[in-house]
Parts: sequence; C-alpha cells; structure tokens
Amino acid sequence: MSSTLPLHMYIRPLLIEDAHEVIELESRGFPPEERASRETTEFRLKVCPELCSGLFIRDVDGLEVKGEKLIGHILGTKVPSSSDSSHGSKITLESMGQAHDESSTTVGIHSVVIAPEHQKKNLATLLLTDYIQKLSNQEVGQRIAIITHEPLVPFYERIGFLLQGENVQVKADAAFAKSKWCDMVRELVKEEYEN
Repeated sequence: MSSTLPLHMYIRPLLIEDAHEVIELESRGFPPEERASRETTEFRLKVCPELCSGLFIRDVDGLEVKGEKLIGHILGTKVPSSSDSSHGSKITLESMGQAHDESSTTVGIHSVVIAPEHQKKNLATLLLTDYIQKLSNQEVGQRIAIITHEPLVPFYERIGFLLQGENVQVKADAAFAKSKWCDMVRELVKEEYEN
C-alpha cells in the first residue's frame, strides 16, 4: 500500500446529504455490533453537523471538479453529564444512541474511521488534529471524551488524550463485552494569537 497522501484532500463539516457515504464508510471500518444505526447517524448529522467532520478527496479533471469521495470521518455529539463528574461527562451506552445535550461542555467522539485503502498515511492524526483545533478555537466545549479499544490508547495519547481507565458501563453491554474499552479525555484549550 502506498504511503503517499491522496491529491485534492480537504476537510469539511458533514451534512445530512453525506449520510449514505458516512454509513458506507462506517460499515467498512467497524464490525456490525460497533456501528451506529442509520437512524443514529442521521440524527448526529441533522442535530450537530458542526461536531461531525469529513475528510474528502475531490475528483478533479483540469479545472473541473467532477465529484468528491469521503475517505474518513469523525462523528460527535455533546454528551450528557454522567453521575461521575470527576472527569466531566463520559461516553455511556445512552450517549452512544440518539443523544445530544447542547448545554454539555463535553464533546463525545463516537466514530473515527479512515477508509482501509487510505490507512497508514497519518490521515486519522490529520483529521483529529484539525477537529481538535476547530473545536478549541470555536469554544464549543471544555473537553473531548472518547472510548477506544485498549490497543488504540497509545495512538490517542500521542494526540493529547489522557487515559481515564476502563469504561465498565459500556462493557456491561454484551455487544461490547468482547474487548476492553478505555475512557480517554482531552481538554480543549483555545489558542491565543498575537496581532
């Protein structure tokens, strides 16, 4: 597999019109028990598109743009506060469904996926770094929460997430009990620029 970056890449917020491509990419990146349903995906794209980001490649012929293809995405919502407020809100089984609390200060990432043919090119790092910077500068919340499989903890740590421990609430669900799920959090800090 080539490690060269695709030409004509760009990142933009996802829209409800992108739902079909998002669902298709999700099916290529996650086993059935870990995928969001069509209804949940559409809910996220309708209710909080500013928290859903897509990495696209434009199909360009000379000066003409013939189309675009989604090759990576992040889907997020604002997660309701949990009873354990020591680290802010966490991803729960409830927040993984059709849940969004606009007053929450925690953005929950539910999905980070890169198309298999574009993996191993640091595109997930690029997409996450862009996402974190945008949320920080727009002052959307105070932190980002994510749950991840244990082997992916070092990847998220390199991007500034801190391990909070195992998510036992999610593990209680039979669909997620096969592996260890870890809570991770990253604080959002607005970058200050001098004039």
